[in-house]
Amino acid sequence: MRVTVHIPDSLGPKLKETAQSEGVSLSALTARALEAYLKQRRKKKSGLRLLELIRPGSVSPGVWDELEKGRLDDRA
Repeated sequence: MRVTVHIPDSLGPKLKETAQSEGVSLSALTARALEAYLKQRRKKKSGLRLLELIRPGSVSPGVWDELEKGRLDDRA
């Protein structure tokens, strides 16, 4: 899929330098960064869901299922 994005001028040289040092294209590095961001965001959302399920002094039955889903989730 082709997507055009605009990044701040100050980020461009850092992106190019990092891609070159890792031996990957700008596209590959950008895809990796987006995958990491989306994975982190999903895990944070899962953590917030867990907090909603936990009640003071007790734990809802769904908590362990949510924990397991988050633990096993290594997709981007």
